[in-house]
Amino acid sequence: MPASPFDFLTAQTSTAPAMRIPAFQLMLLGALVATVAPGARALPESEASAGRLIARRYADTIVDIRGSVFLKVTMSFQALPPREWKFDVSGTLIGASGLTATSLSAIDARAVFESMRSNLSTSGQAIELVQTEFKNLRLLMGDGTEVPAKILWKDPVHDLVLIVPDRAEEGNRSYPFVDLRKAAESVSLLGNYYQLSRTGAQFQYALLVRESTVICIVERPERLLLTSTNALPDALGCPVFDQEGRVLGINLNKMEKDRSIGVVLFPAADLAAVITKAFPNQ
Repeated sequence: MPASPFDFLTAQTSTAPAMRIPAFQLMLLGALVATVAPGARALPESEASAGRLIARRYADTIVDIRGSVFLKVTMSFQALPPREWKFDVSGTLIGASGLTATSLSAIDARAVFESMRSNLSTSGQAIELVQTEFKNLRLLMGDGTEVPAKILWKDPVHDLVLIVPDRAEEGNRSYPFVDLRKAAESVSLLGNYYQLSRTGAQFQYALLVRESTVICIVERPERLLLTSTNALPDALGCPVFDQEGRVLGINLNKMEKDRSIGVVLFPAADLAAVITKAFPNQ
């Protein structure tokens, strides 16, 4: 029996061909550097060394999640053609079984529907979302292999979705993971930490390592952290670590009335408690 919800389900990947970057895409490097490190300073060697160690230790825990969601919509009770929306977002492996956490709103069909509804000229006609269906959901692992996956659980309150390898298609495999239960014991305002994420497809999903500073600690109604890297486009679904390699939290959207009011770092211990409460018998 699994010791905790972080340990259930296993999967085995299949080999995917290596991707190559067309030469002309290297011209985009300048723009990427500007995004990666706006106003970056040179780190002292001790801090840079800690960042490199964390990158080596956790590189394969940062994965890419891709797939499609089909929306079936009616307008004045008449069915409209299904709409397909493709997504490609980052996530963090939090269990040896391949259990992956990311931002629910990053793949949430309702967010797409609300955007679509606002762009449709309905002339007062009622438009409703009837059904959503995820297809071709896959995890792109750090070693380049792809694993068929499925959604396990959604938590709209914390903007959290858990995704697991599809056991029906894959065999047993153990994955490296970030243990949310071994979180950093304390956090320091203006303390220096490290955020791991990945580039997009144009740079082969290469690992990004950023120095991240905690700039605000929110205590009520729940503890949330704001960092210097929260707002960067690749932050969602990605973790932040202290210099000892202990996880501080994962970046998710702070939701209010079903809308994001900003990206925040949810503390790892609190996320672990939420997941354990949802799966008390695992």
